[in-house]
This record gives sequence, structure tokens and C-alpha cells, in this order.
Amino acid sequence: FERQRSALLSLLDGITVSESNCPTGARVAVVAYSAYTKYMIRFQDYQHKTRLIEAVTNIALERTSNRRNLGAAMRFVGQNIFKRVREGLLTRKVAVFFSNGPAQDVNDIVTATMEYRGLNIVPVVISLKNAPAVSRALEADDSGSSIFTVLGRDMAADLRKVHNCAICY
Repeated sequence: FERQRSALLSLLDGITVSESNCPTGARVAVVAYSAYTKYMIRFQDYQHKTRLIEAVTNIALERTSNRRNLGAAMRFVGQNIFKRVREGLLTRKVAVFFSNGPAQDVNDIVTATMEYRGLNIVPVVISLKNAPAVSRALEADDSGSSIFTVLGRDMAADLRKVHNCAICY
């Protein structure tokens, strides 16, 4: 959990957070997922980067015996989180998911990936362990915009790829 939080904070450190309705900067939402998906931070909750980083730092680990369902979380995000977001020629929608390894729901991940393509959302999965099935599921989108990366020892290099290729293309 701490590695995931550290990676998220590192990604947030490299972006500009929108502090008004002006269409510049990023809006950030955070959800937690296991068998169900739960809002932690909504897009409109924090319009100041320091408060957003403080909120992410204060997110507590919730222990659960439920199995992780990455595909269902991806579908929830695509259908609910991005429902009412700013549109614009230069607006980019990116969904970053953290995973702790293999998923049992590969078909849901493929479905979500294809839905994201239709909604013009770039999916990124950052895993703490190798998950070849998740990587293959993201390859269902042949546009090449989906990203799967495993956090290795050099976390900064792995996150740089996500930052440069998905968030700040």
C-alpha cells in the first residue's frame, strides 16, 4: 500500500492541478477497489495541489477479505467517474489503476479497455507484481494508448514512462 501511495504522490508531484474552472491543469479523483469500488477523492473535492497531496497522504489502508476486481473498478470509473468531466480539444482523460498482481477478471478488463477507447480515456495499470494477463487484456486496444507497467526497483523510471506517455503526452 505504501509503495502505491508513494507512486501516486510521485505522479501528482509532476502535474499541475487545476485551481479554477479554466481548462488548464489536471482534475484528480481517487477510488479504492476490491470487490466493490469506493470514492476516496472526487474531481471537485480539491482544487489546490497541497490539499490534494495532503488528502492522498491521509488515505488509510482498508483491510478486506474480498478479492480484487480490477475490471469492475475500471468499468465503474469509465461509466461513473468520467461521466461529467470537462470536454475540449486539448482535454485528455487518463485513468491510472494500481494493482498488486494478477487479476481474476481478465474479460472485464478487456471490456473496460474497449469502453475506454470509445470514451477516449487512456487506461494505465501500474502493478507491483508481474501480471501478464492484465498486460494482454490492455493490448486488446490496438491504438497503443493503453499502458501496463510493473513498478521495479527504479520506481522513478517506471513512473516517468507513465507520466510522459499518458499524463503529459
